[in-house]
Amino acid sequence: MSEEFDSMIEEAIKLEMNISKLYMLFYRLFSDDSDFWWELAIEEQNHAALLKTARQMNKSDVTIPKEMLPAGVEELVDSNHRIMQALDEFEISPERNRAFQVALTFETGAGELHYNTFMKNQDHSVVSSVFKKLNSDDIDHAQRIRKYMTDNQIPDPD
Repeated sequence: MSEEFDSMIEEAIKLEMNISKLYMLFYRLFSDDSDFWWELAIEEQNHAALLKTARQMNKSDVTIPKEMLPAGVEELVDSNHRIMQALDEFEISPERNRAFQVALTFETGAGELHYNTFMKNQDHSVVSSVFKKLNSDDIDHAQRIRKYMTDNQIPDPD
């Protein structure tokens, strides 16, 4: 594909890794929820690994479903910037309830929501099928966060 694809996939990989860093910070900061944050952090790393595989496949001239990435790199850049700000803010002022609210915001943001939609779509290409099989248990983070919040009496701002 093009330079646009290259920059988009790099930014998408960065997004997954940054969200993983944020969840690892939550893992360290909030011991009551450490198992939950650990699991999500690892799954975000898995998402990044799948995107790295897509990058390699693209370099080998394997067609990558365009639905796998959002329409524009700007959304990803903005999300990455906001995640880095959140990392800095939580280092200074950790707050458990806010951690869940911030996680929900990012999980329903452009990059993550788009990824989740791709994983659920009905595309039956070989490449799509492989990615979906590899990542079948790592979707619906927002839904899982909301359930955890409900189960643990953590207020949802919605």
